[in-house]
Amino acid sequence: MMIFQQIWDADMKGNGLLPLIDGLSDNKKDAKQGYVIVDMDPMPNEVTTSGSEKDEISVFKESLIPQSKQQSYDLFIKLHDNYDWRKNGKEDNTPEEQEEVDTFLRFAIGTKPMQLAREYAESNGHLAAGSSNEEWMNMLKALWFKLILGKSTSYFEHVFLGEQGGQRRKLGGHHFWYHYLINDGPYVQLKKEDSIVFIRHVEVNKIEASQLAEVITIQYSLEEEDQSGGKTKLNKKVGGFFVGTSAEGLMALGTVAFLDGRQDIPTELNGEKLDITVFRTQDQEKHARTFFPKIKEAVPAGSR
Repeated sequence: MMIFQQIWDADMKGNGLLPLIDGLSDNKKDAKQGYVIVDMDPMPNEVTTSGSEKDEISVFKESLIPQSKQQSYDLFIKLHDNYDWRKNGKEDNTPEEQEEVDTFLRFAIGTKPMQLAREYAESNGHLAAGSSNEEWMNMLKALWFKLILGKSTSYFEHVFLGEQGGQRRKLGGHHFWYHYLINDGPYVQLKKEDSIVFIRHVEVNKIEASQLAEVITIQYSLEEEDQSGGKTKLNKKVGGFFVGTSAEGLMALGTVAFLDGRQDIPTELNGEKLDITVFRTQDQEKHARTFFPKIKEAVPAGSR
């Protein structure tokens, strides 16, 4: 579907940042456009030496947000602390928080990526042609910010922030690269109450066609050691990211993906084939739950 490419291109001309790859395309840094540099091999050289627990693992090695684009990221940050990531944690929706959502949406709908999403919604019968900005915002609020599953989560929270899920206390969702960036820095040793988790390997894969990191996946290989010295190997799949998109760019992609109606949507981005996957709630309402890109033929770290 060309609409995803159109939204991507519009976002790169708008508030998106160019997703570069360390050692491959980081010489294309453009301070006017802004950029984020992905480290395809982010593990420290030594992971078991004394003091190594202080070594941070940063998949996003460097970023620059031009002042002209900062408002988009500042408005997202204001939404950042409005959610409880814990499983089944009930969310509040205070008047102050609702105003922050409205402020963000008023800004977002004025950007080209969200204008393209609006045109798609209108042309496919999801929004009446000639609808007001208020009607468009109400549709977006119902899609992204309505509390679902016992008022414990929303499409926005799961996609942009992530939340606790399952019995192993892992983070689910979490598909916004910028939120990962500002909360990045997992340490080589993660101390828990009754054990230590060692990060042994971080695998970062990218799509093949370009020298950019438009879409990546991140996976951790962990080893948990309890107080008696027993060790358990774990794998944590963080999942897929569009890298460099602004918050409104990602919202535009996620809006169109949901309105498309399919679970797996084949598309191309800068010449590379990928799927955009959408999950809905299993109740009668079929609310939007999450969406993310899936790489069909990933290029692992070390491949240039």
